Amino acid sequence: MNYSKYFVIFIINLLISIFFLYKITRLALKWVDIYTKHGSYVVVPNLRYLTLSQSISILKKLGLKYDLDGLRYNSNLMNNKIISFSPEAGDHVKEGRHIYLQVYSKSKYPTIILPKIINKNKYIAIKLLHDNHIPIKEIKYINDFSKDIVIKIVYENKLIQYGYIFPYNKNQKGITLIIGKGYEKNNLIVPNVIGMSLQSANLILKEKFFHIINFYYDKSIISPDQNAKVYRQKPYPGEIQNKNKSVDLWLTSKEIFDNLKIEKKKEEEKKEEEKKGEEKKGEEKKGEEKKGEEKKGEEKKGEEKKGEEKKGEEKKGEKKKGEEKKGEKKKGEKKKGEKKKGEEKKGEKKKGEKILYLRSK
Repeated sequence: MNYSKYFVIFIINLLISIFFLYKITRLALKWVDIYTKHGSYVVVPNLRYLTLSQSISILKKLGLKYDLDGLRYNSNLMNNKIISFSPEAGDHVKEGRHIYLQVYSKSKYPTIILPKIINKNKYIAIKLLHDNHIPIKEIKYINDFSKDIVIKIVYENKLIQYGYIFPYNKNQKGITLIIGKGYEKNNLIVPNVIGMSLQSANLILKEKFFHIINFYYDKSIISPDQNAKVYRQKPYPGEIQNKNKSVDLWLTSKEIFDNLKIEKKKEEEKKEEEKKGEEKKGEEKKGEEKKGEEKKGEEKKGEEKKGEEKKGEEKKGEKKKGEEKKGEKKKGEKKKGEKKKGEEKKGEKKKGEKILYLRSK
């Protein structure tokens, strides 16, 4: 047997397999680099002594996330200034990395921040709340597929999110946790089968584990298997129903169903037109109100102008009166001066008479 021939074939196959393996590994490594963003990084900026809002805006621009690590009291520094952060400035991190910020606070009272508890298990959420000294006022359970998961947080009748800073209050009211309680195993969502044929509706309901199906036929139906269409169902589509309970379907002929569909469309169009008409009327009323307000404003301005003109006239009248009074005063002074002069002349005449009298003597 010629073994050398088989050996050469074996070597060739081995080399081909090594070549393909090398190519596959190269492609896999490239895909991993692209998926993990290998080689792409962000340099952490220096956030020390910046305000919290400034730091958040810088981190968002760089594609980084943030977490508040805690607040420390210092009355000498501005409120909400960064004291420290991790990773430190100059470190290389990937996009989407969380930067942990520690902030100064001017408040002497302990600042409480809501931790990340939404979409977490209720036991983990309760532990985090206790660790952060946040009291729980009430726990409410609602129907939701996410069982024992925190869906919403309510504080003082308002929904709050992660990072909410609670105001200081000695008698602080607790928060309300809204948690999903899930659905029972037999409770399922009823599918929409309106507009389907009897056969299609049957198949879909049975696929969704609803096996008890009641049919109610219209008189117009000639052949239930061919001409019938579902125009109504109970429970309604999207409702939760126990799979062991019945689903009721009402069927009518295709022609009547089409007519009903057209009528529904017309009703919807009418409702839309009515809504548009109401909106237009509302806009017109607003326009009229604005015009009325503008007119009132113009009337007020006119009245103010008239008032200013009256004040100007009153001021002018007062000025005239003042000038007249000044003129009267000046006239009085002139008269007094003339009287004084007359008296002085009389005095001089008397003196002259006395001198003449003495000389005659």
